Amino acid sequence: MARAGAKVQRWKRAKARMKRLGKIFLAYSMIAFALLLIWCCLLNPSFLPEVQAPVRYGELPLAQFMKLSSTNLNTATPLELMELPGIGEVLAGRIVTYRLQRGGFASVEELREVRGIGEKRLETLRKYVYVE
Repeated sequence: MARAGAKVQRWKRAKARMKRLGKIFLAYSMIAFALLLIWCCLLNPSFLPEVQAPVRYGELPLAQFMKLSSTNLNTATPLELMELPGIGEVLAGRIVTYRLQRGGFASVEELREVRGIGEKRLETLRKYVYVE
């Protein structure tokens, strides 16, 4: 009987040691993972995404500012055109169809030839679009 009690005690001690070793292994694994992340982020520049400096609009020439804040009629998608004031899904489709049929816009005034765009709407859109 004493032998059985000794075996149980040894078993409990071994189990406690294994738990402790498991915790130590987990701690070292977490430290190794943290060091790997630090290495990847700080020491390996190819790991980080390219970050561009924010554009300060006050320092841009007016023409460049207008291009950044405007929509190019020759490259805009229907969704981009629908963000313009007074342009819905149907009118955006007409603009894209006109552009495809004619090979692009030569000027903003050419928008007047799209059915559904009159002088008033063209004047509204003029400050939001450009042709390049």
